[in-house]
Amino acid sequence: MSSDSRPVVAIVTNLERDLNYPFPGYPRAMLNEDYPRSVAAAGGVPILLPPMRDVSLLSRQLDAAGALLLAGGQDVDPLLYDQSPLVGTQMPSPVRDAYEYEALRLAFERNLPILAICRGVQLLNVFLGGTLHQDLERAGTNLRHVGTDEPEAGAHRVAIAADSTLAGVLGRTEATVNSFHHQAIDRVADGLRVVATAPDGIVEAVEFPGRPLLGVQWHPEMMSRTSADAQAIFRWFVGLASRRPVSGRQVSEDGSSGTSTDAAIR
Repeated sequence: MSSDSRPVVAIVTNLERDLNYPFPGYPRAMLNEDYPRSVAAAGGVPILLPPMRDVSLLSRQLDAAGALLLAGGQDVDPLLYDQSPLVGTQMPSPVRDAYEYEALRLAFERNLPILAICRGVQLLNVFLGGTLHQDLERAGTNLRHVGTDEPEAGAHRVAIAADSTLAGVLGRTEATVNSFHHQAIDRVADGLRVVATAPDGIVEAVEFPGRPLLGVQWHPEMMSRTSADAQAIFRWFVGLASRRPVSGRQVSEDGSSGTSTDAAIR
């Protein structure tokens, strides 16, 4: 595949105040290198979208993209799912939350393929009307969901629904994943289907039947140097982006064209 025909994948970055920067506390757009590396290794062209207060440019930005990737990062603001912040919940990034809400709105409107990772799947669930466990210590689990110092190492196994897209991508119904999160999906939003769970029942992956969408709670981008499963997820995702049709036609979950259905978007 020539470079000019490779599909473009838009990745929203973090917006952080870096205390180690020469100007401590100055807001910076930041992203772990694993995300663009994984997209490029799967045959895509990554472009980075820094969150901004002015979301009016997002439509033009996404015109250049065949897919949207939501990355990990800060906790989603609990006020977005009508809860007060609890002790242990991190300070949110209202600018990023609002920017990714608009990115999701446009992606659903255009039926862009979406891969939502860690915070990304949590924000996706909240965007569609679901809620989160603000801290897993309050969720009644003693399974360790914050992994080791080795990001590529597996932390626990997940059970995958046999009839899911994820099972088809991986070729089996069980996988070992890493884990670096203290929040997780609580009430699942209408339209989403849980397709993978941890041994303690925590939601680990969701899909939206009829749409080219996958959300995972683990970090396949951190595992993609050596993990065939992680590589398969990114190949599937970039493959959907490469088949994105033009002239208003839509692409379904399995890559076939058709008309998009309305989502229960908040």
